[in-house]
Amino acid sequence: MPTPPGPAAVIRQQYPGWTIWVSDTRRWWAFRKVELTAADVAAGCVPFLHADDPGTLAGQIRAQQARQSQPAST
Repeated sequence: MPTPPGPAAVIRQQYPGWTIWVSDTRRWWAFRKVELTAADVAAGCVPFLHADDPGTLAGQIRAQQARQSQPAST
């Protein structure tokens, strides 16, 4: 029977626009694969995220994607 994918692999599959890794200090990190636009930055998007666990990191990515999809207020 195949081994189920680990948490990092699951997050990578769910969010292909992000590079996911766990540091030596066991912090979970995510980096965007594409450059942010000025509008993205104005909306509160950031290129890097970090968290203590995979669930929190996935939540942060979801929040970032929601910000990026919303037009900046003028």
